[in-house]
Amino acid sequence: MSTAPTPGSPPDARATTQELERLLQQLRSADVTLRSDAAHALGKLADERAVAALGEALRDPDEYVRKSAVMVEALIKVLARRERSLVQASTEALSRIGPEAVPHLMEAFKDRYLRRRIGAQIWRILTEMGSRVVDPLVGVLGDDNYYVRLTALTILGRIGDKRVVEPILRVFLSDPRLQETVVGTIGRLEERGVLVLPTGDREVLLPVEVVHTFAQEPRETVLGVLNAAMENPNVKVRRFSLKVLYQLLGEATFEQLLRYLGDDDPDVKRLVIRLLSKLRDKRVIEPLLSLLLKDGGQVEEAIWDALKVLTNLHEYEELRKRVAREKAGTRPVVKTYKKKDVSPDWWRDQD
Repeated sequence: MSTAPTPGSPPDARATTQELERLLQQLRSADVTLRSDAAHALGKLADERAVAALGEALRDPDEYVRKSAVMVEALIKVLARRERSLVQASTEALSRIGPEAVPHLMEAFKDRYLRRRIGAQIWRILTEMGSRVVDPLVGVLGDDNYYVRLTALTILGRIGDKRVVEPILRVFLSDPRLQETVVGTIGRLEERGVLVLPTGDREVLLPVEVVHTFAQEPRETVLGVLNAAMENPNVKVRRFSLKVLYQLLGEATFEQLLRYLGDDDPDVKRLVIRLLSKLRDKRVIEPLLSLLLKDGGQVEEAIWDALKVLTNLHEYEELRKRVAREKAGTRPVVKTYKKKDVSPDWWRDQD
């Protein structure tokens, strides 16, 4: 039988095809050693046509055959192909590999092209693996690459596992850029029922695991990060930081909370007012009245609710009267014009 290449076909391409067919046949052998060698060789070929066969090899009853079939880099490259059958086969194979594939999959997020091309597919693969990949994902939270850490955080939040609380809160303390993502991840863990919710006021208290984690870290470091986080442009981060400060320091947060009454966001102000009312310190009454008279339109209801808590009925009514008098005595706002007012009949003078 002639082994000459077909005209127009490169000799190496024909040889590769023949080798591929031989290995695929060998992969179906009853001999474990032959199957293992074939799986290893197919992975080295990095040929997309071998993906489906490698996926089947991952189901092999023999451990050595399964390990030989683990060629993650080749499978990841296939994810960028357009052929749906190949992509599907690669996805299934990577899912079967499990935790061992995580470091290689996360490496793809360091490459801008791969991040855009197959990032969503990798995200889906890792999420579907579930709790199997918690430990390797926690391991990459210390990676130097921002996108690797960001992706790991979001996937851990989707999986939902109590083991992730401490590692992700340490990210909050170490990387201000990811604080918003951490807060969102904690919120998802709450929704999934992973965390122990407080028995008191749910609007101001955080899950037990969150407070416990921050309490274990060096106090000066934690307070420094939380106060710096109050400058974060994200409202949820600032509200989260306020709650942590309140639960860590209790009455000692009074002076800090007074400062944060000047926050630009009404939701943050409402939380500050509520926390101050819980401290039951009447020194806050005058600052609250000052805020109410100067810039309290959006938080007026919250201020009056706080004053109800801080005063008795007589004191509360007196404060109501005082505010009414001061509002009535304020000078009306007079609108001034920079240009001469135009008469409604200006058009008559245009002829």
